[in-house]
Amino acid sequence: MPSKLDKCAAAACAELAARFTRVRAGVDAGFGDAAVSQTLRAACPGVWMTVEDGPAARARVAESLDPKTVLQLGVGGEMPFDDHQFEVVVLSAALLSGDRARTDAVVRETHRILQGGGCLVFSVDEAGSGVGFSQRGIYDLLRNGFDVVGLKRPPWWKFGAAGRTLTVCARRKTWRRHMAPIVGATMPVSPAMLSSRERKGGVK
Repeated sequence: MPSKLDKCAAAACAELAARFTRVRAGVDAGFGDAAVSQTLRAACPGVWMTVEDGPAARARVAESLDPKTVLQLGVGGEMPFDDHQFEVVVLSAALLSGDRARTDAVVRETHRILQGGGCLVFSVDEAGSGVGFSQRGIYDLLRNGFDVVGLKRPPWWKFGAAGRTLTVCARRKTWRRHMAPIVGATMPVSPAMLSSRERKGGVK
């Protein structure tokens, strides 16, 4: 893996290479670094598109790639593609670490452009000192449209918080607008097992 890639980008690239030998159609988004796109293309040959967050990043990355394959993310997080076009989407940590409303929009757009059963891959800093994601935060971010099928820490995570990342592979499922109740500490088992109509007292 090229040493110039930051730890989150390198971890995401390694996870993708471990899961796929070839990608029929993929997107890498928000890295702002042509080296990431080149690493993904080398690790998993196929048809790749790159999406950058802003005109400056797009122009910089396009200098090292085929300019026709480098597009720009919308102001609200919109992906410039039709529905269900891609097998894999690899997102940068930067796209998932900003304003929550925009982060949610990016995740939803990723879901829209992925094929059924397609995979979202990303790596983010693990929560510490108020920065980064916890495991719970990742599941919360993805729960409406994805099943997390892989969640990894680097091998050195046991020795301290410095450099910890969480690398995620999530599989696309049908988007759920309203979450079903989940059995847990805040809901007894019996109400959780009832339908919404029964919980409202509609069935006696």
